[in-house]
Amino acid sequence: MLSNSAWRPFPRYMAEPEVVEEDNGRSVTPHEHDLILRYAIVGIFVILATAALSITKVIALPVTAGVIFGLVLGPVVDWLVRHGVPQLLAAFLVVLVGVLLLLGSLTVLAVPIATWIDQFPAMLAGLRSKLAGVLVFMDEFKKTAASLSGKSGVELNVSQGNPLFDIALGSSTAAGGLLIFVATVYFWLATRRHFKARVLRLCLGHGARRSAGSFFEEIEVRVARYFGLVTLINLGMGLASMAIAWLAGLPFPVFWGALAFLLNYLAFIGPIIVTVMLFAGALLDAPSLLIAVWPAAAYYVLHLLEGNAITPIFVGGKLTVSPFLVFIGFIFWLWLWGPVGAVLSTPILLVAMVAQEEFARYRKAQLDEAGDETKPA
Repeated sequence: MLSNSAWRPFPRYMAEPEVVEEDNGRSVTPHEHDLILRYAIVGIFVILATAALSITKVIALPVTAGVIFGLVLGPVVDWLVRHGVPQLLAAFLVVLVGVLLLLGSLTVLAVPIATWIDQFPAMLAGLRSKLAGVLVFMDEFKKTAASLSGKSGVELNVSQGNPLFDIALGSSTAAGGLLIFVATVYFWLATRRHFKARVLRLCLGHGARRSAGSFFEEIEVRVARYFGLVTLINLGMGLASMAIAWLAGLPFPVFWGALAFLLNYLAFIGPIIVTVMLFAGALLDAPSLLIAVWPAAAYYVLHLLEGNAITPIFVGGKLTVSPFLVFIGFIFWLWLWGPVGAVLSTPILLVAMVAQEEFARYRKAQLDEAGDETKPA
């Protein structure tokens, strides 16, 4: 016959002792029960925060990007302030130089971008003619897969709808996001000292204020160092890609260098896009596939060398981040915010890691102080 405690369907609501004995003799302490509740609350918070960030993407994305770039440009503003430039003027000068550099880059790249846009239909026609055998094989494979799955080959025509309306809507959204981004960078750089001071005033106790101050300093150092090193590496990849395009006889080598420089910020996906575009651009004028392959192959070999040797040496030695966490963060922010979120994934991961380290250091200091107080004199 079963005991009284074996058939209870809801033992949580029955009269039980305060400490529940397990089969192995170990007891579940109230501290472990509190940890379970904490993890459950953290999980609920993460789900709600993810939903909120997805709903408010139009505002949350440029604001987050502005804060990240503000962390990167903060040391520059501090240098100007130390040389006698007022805080507001220093922030304005840094933002103005950044906007001018962006406009100058767009001006330099406007002609090659417009040329490639005009040649895009011809590129597609040329690729279809040179890759006719591959396209026929893909069509046959698609038909075979559809027949095996029992589905009819219903395709979506992307020409349906009004493309001009979609372009106008996307352009207005991008322009609004760019304005929010620039304003966020300026106000963060201009008021970050006051913001830090107010946050520190909210912290109760000297230990909490010291931990919060260390957190702000550490995230600025790590994020600025990360972006500085990655920018230098991407600049080298851009120069190498420009040399490859020049040797291959591709038009506008500067365009290919700028494309490789920008897309190298987009981990995992960016180099693949550059490789495919180099192959497509070389295939238009190349007499054979073998000749068209070498620019893309050379770039991808350089990318493998950069990703497996150069970046781990210069970035991994100073910013120890788990590759698994980087990949998971990349996938998550790419799904949530698109390519811009993928670029911001590693800086956001660095901020989260610094916050966790500072919180653990603060808790350890609190426990040490509590242990010192309980010791007999």
